[in-house]
Amino acid sequence: MGITIRRLAQLAGVSHVTVLRALHGRDAVSERTRRHVIELARKHHFPLPPTRATESQDRLNALCSMIDTQNDIPPSNQGFSHRLLAGLIRGVAACGAELMNVSGPSETEWPLVVNRRQVDGVVMEFGDELAPHPPLPAPVPMVLIFAGPPQADVVTVANFDGGRLLGAHLAELGHRRVAYLGLRSSMSLERLAGLRTALEQDGGSTPPECVTLFQQSGGREFTTEMLDRLLARARAANAGANGFTALACYNDYLAAAAILHLRERGVRVPEDVSVIGFDHVRPVWYDGPALTTVAMPLEEIGAEAVRLLYWRLAHPDAPPRRLVLNAPLVAGETTRAVKTVSS
Repeated sequence: MGITIRRLAQLAGVSHVTVLRALHGRDAVSERTRRHVIELARKHHFPLPPTRATESQDRLNALCSMIDTQNDIPPSNQGFSHRLLAGLIRGVAACGAELMNVSGPSETEWPLVVNRRQVDGVVMEFGDELAPHPPLPAPVPMVLIFAGPPQADVVTVANFDGGRLLGAHLAELGHRRVAYLGLRSSMSLERLAGLRTALEQDGGSTPPECVTLFQQSGGREFTTEMLDRLLARARAANAGANGFTALACYNDYLAAAAILHLRERGVRVPEDVSVIGFDHVRPVWYDGPALTTVAMPLEEIGAEAVRLLYWRLAHPDAPPRRLVLNAPLVAGETTRAVKTVSS
């Protein structure tokens, strides 16, 4: 665990750019500010970067990332993977390095630049992968994004806390029977656990018949098929129009697809059912109301992954680090208080 560049900047009362300049010994920062930033970094156990002399001797100033931007369907600069890659680009620029983004490793080998050790290290996005490790060991230092084994350096998001924020929001609106649609992955289960924890504190629940988990996500057609299964089970188990008053989804893509499908079935959002997502990435094909969700700081995640990798180069024998970034609640237009039935 540790604090981020932005949190350190808040403590120092300066911008995150000034913090980066102070830590890396760049110009345009006063000596007083530099000392103040470094003192705060040491106080809060923020890893200091290596000196310039060490960097010039040991660094290639090149980094390989493996972010599949084709996952953004259709492609968009504001898509999930594009925003993550933008953060990586910002991070390498702050470290005085260059970035090469390629596809991930095959089952038998890494990209040539990695196998030949022509880069300082690798940043790899695992996200929803069920396997918590690469198919083979990396020949250079590596940082994983979103998930990884205990022995790995990982930058991720507070999935449980984000789910709990959404659950508390729904509970405050009077929702007591909430459904969940998502992946059968560690990140998804953490979000579901946080959602349940908050709901149960107010007497609510996510009953088993209202939970649908699947191994691998597909397109909109697959999402609507999973939603139809969920609706059928929930309605059969509980008399009522839908069997629940709110639907929580693993991410905004699923939430957006669910809202459009519910609209086709004559179910209004949020008048009949409230819907929430997770990540704050609006699909370009979605024309519905603004989603209630939590905002994953994707650009910051990418930048922090780069910083962590270059810190690892300077501290090869240090214990593995796991940096967890918060995801704040974004109240949109897809949630509403439960209607009370007058006697």
